[in-house]
Amino acid sequence: MTTTTPDTSSSSTPTAAPVPPPALGADSILWQRFGDWRSLFGALYAGILQVSEKDISAALVQHSNVFDNEVARLVRSAFPIIHAVYEGENIGAMIRDYHRDIKGTHSDGTRYHSLNPAPFYWAHATFVAMPYVLAGTFMPAMTTAEKEQLFQESRTWYSYYGIAEPEGAPTTYSEYVEYMEKKIGSGLQRTETVDRSRILRQLTLDSPDPSVPDWLWRPIAPYAAKLLVWCAVGLLPQNLRDQFGWSWTKSDQRRFRIFSRTVRGLFTVLPRPVRMVPIAYRAIRRDETSHRATA
Repeated sequence: MTTTTPDTSSSSTPTAAPVPPPALGADSILWQRFGDWRSLFGALYAGILQVSEKDISAALVQHSNVFDNEVARLVRSAFPIIHAVYEGENIGAMIRDYHRDIKGTHSDGTRYHSLNPAPFYWAHATFVAMPYVLAGTFMPAMTTAEKEQLFQESRTWYSYYGIAEPEGAPTTYSEYVEYMEKKIGSGLQRTETVDRSRILRQLTLDSPDPSVPDWLWRPIAPYAAKLLVWCAVGLLPQNLRDQFGWSWTKSDQRRFRIFSRTVRGLFTVLPRPVRMVPIAYRAIRRDETSHRATA
């Protein structure tokens, strides 16, 4: 007796529909955390991770005036990203289009382009890392479920740019952790941008905005730079500190723990209008008002 295998090529068994990306709004973890002023403590951390990637560093060296006034450049870069999180695809498309002509050649002859999905996604992944690294330090810790929700929300955010995820991009929080560990472990280097950074060398910094008078800026600039660098180094993993030659002592760790917990405690009593940057606060208020109107 011969047997045959049933032909299932035209089976009517339904396939699972792809899970739609979660919508962002007042109840989303991303909105609640990313626009918090405490993100400032993670901004330089994310910046160091970004510019330690060779394509991003080369683009900054060859196409940017970042070294003229790094603080102003950080401010100019940060606010469009915040706008994209809270305002969506139009801002995301603007950020993408700004990078269309940023391309060039490395010293070894290999070429780069800022819209290559791999470096573009890496830049996004470093911003995503901010609420995670601040959780349990400057911000309340997150549960495993909250970490997963935040990651899925970050995929919605990435979709605003209209750039494909690179091959093998993480689709879950655990995969994202693996991606970050692999990249930090072997995909970063001490680039020219890191070496030339005035912030990281803790040199005198110009005001980020001409409207800020020198008499106000100059007394606080050295202390602000030292604090942000110290926090960034404290948030970085030890293997990257070692690679870059940045020391972090047990005393540093104790002081960092006290400082971050103090900030976290102070923010628990602040009202939301004070705790959130204006862009985020306005977006949350609009979303809450819209939901009340349709309830």
